[in-house]
Amino acid sequence: MTLLIVRLRLRMWRTALSRSSVQLVSAIIGGLVALGAVGLLGPSIALLAARPLALTAVTVPLFAGVTLLWLVLSLVATGVDNVLDPTRFTVLPLRAPELARGLLAATLTGIPAVVLTLLALAQVLAWSSHPAAVPAALAAAVLGPLTAVLLTRAVTSALAGVMTSRTGRLLGAAVVALATLLPLVLNLLVTSGEPGLSLRSLDARDAAVVASWTPVGWAWGLPFDVATGRWASAVVHLALALGLLAVLWRVWVRQLERVLTSPMTSGGGQHIGRGRLLPRLLGHSPTAAVAARRVRAWYRDSRLVSIALRTAVLPVFFVVQAAVTGTGALAGTGVVTLAVFAGLTLMNDLAFDGPAWWMHVSTGVRGWEDRLGRVVASAVVFGPVVALTFVVSVGIGAIEAVLAWLAVVVAAFGASLGLAAGVGAVLPGTAPRTGGNPFAASSGGAAQGCLTALASFVGPVVLVLPVVVGAVLSRGSALLGAVVVVVSVLYGAGLLAAGVVLGGRHLDRTAPEMLGRLGQVQV
Repeated sequence: MTLLIVRLRLRMWRTALSRSSVQLVSAIIGGLVALGAVGLLGPSIALLAARPLALTAVTVPLFAGVTLLWLVLSLVATGVDNVLDPTRFTVLPLRAPELARGLLAATLTGIPAVVLTLLALAQVLAWSSHPAAVPAALAAAVLGPLTAVLLTRAVTSALAGVMTSRTGRLLGAAVVALATLLPLVLNLLVTSGEPGLSLRSLDARDAAVVASWTPVGWAWGLPFDVATGRWASAVVHLALALGLLAVLWRVWVRQLERVLTSPMTSGGGQHIGRGRLLPRLLGHSPTAAVAARRVRAWYRDSRLVSIALRTAVLPVFFVVQAAVTGTGALAGTGVVTLAVFAGLTLMNDLAFDGPAWWMHVSTGVRGWEDRLGRVVASAVVFGPVVALTFVVSVGIGAIEAVLAWLAVVVAAFGASLGLAAGVGAVLPGTAPRTGGNPFAASSGGAAQGCLTALASFVGPVVLVLPVVVGAVLSRGSALLGAVVVVVSVLYGAGLLAAGVVLGGRHLDRTAPEMLGRLGQVQV
């Protein structure tokens, strides 16, 4: 059964690549990036064998951090490969443990898992100068990737089950938001150390000890324990690593049992109110109806709640580090980044609708009304967050050149919304299936989404450059600063209008074709 599921996954992946040139190009680029990462990092890690133990010990915190980052990216970037959706196996006489073994093996054939495994084997070579530690490093090369994959599967499956209710959505979104801040906090701690620390003088033994006693470092700390003669710690870490795998396996299997035994359709028992406030504020036009529907989705849809919260907490790191280091540019960069990312959330808004977009086609909603309604919804949801973050940053003194940064923020928000409105009408992207795992992503869809997001991120940066130049030249003059702010408002509004009009025209021309595509974009 395990071999059958692996073959099925590879065949589905090959079929998807043969049918979509975008996914094929994305997969090729992703493969080249993976080869580059292995070719660059693999030899660097293996060459640690020629270094003293104090430097070789860096592999423990390094791979522990990779394991933690693996989990964070799965929560933040919907990185759980969902080509083989467990719900598709509900009609087959399969038990959860059998399905779990097959899905685990299929996941290990993915590009990210292969890269991690190859780097883990390079870690074995790094410990080759300590022969007694080589078997422990081999055990770490097996237990480490398994821990990363099972940790991701168990946590995302558990959160997906919790986020079916409104309280669960808030709890899950809070967990995702905190997970977003973890790498940022670690970066803040690392960069606040002694500057100018060279690689030759690095002593990573203390960091290795600390990392080895964290759950993500239990497996990776085994070779370090053996190399330093800490045999009791090695036995404890081995027992803890195996126990963690057993717990994660059990959690994942229980979640699969719930999926396999749950009804394939929901009962529709949730009560939805009429929602009088938004129609009163926005009106009753088609544009207002689209905007009101999308605003409700941002706090009702578990797939969108986590996206909204992790986008909102993104600038916290920049503002905090600016307050700690006294660098105002960091806070301003954080607000601009928030404005750009807030606009990017509109990029795959059609994918979250999926086949339900037929309502727009059947009722004759024009393309520009659809685009403008979604823009209004994003502005209602994220506009106050951007404004509040900017005001707080100015209030605590993190931003001094107020007018200059205000002009850049306004232009960045308008440019990102306009570009996303246009790009989203051509490339709807992918989204987790309605009612499914909110952290799911297809193998090709994730790469395609990253490419689209990269293009939509670089686009606003290029479009905002004229405003940045004007803001820099106007520093020191309140009058010129006010003029640049006014120009940036008009410039951002123009870019936004262009995106709405052009994207709307494309939807008008290709509405039936887009409806057919949206039936395949949810995974």
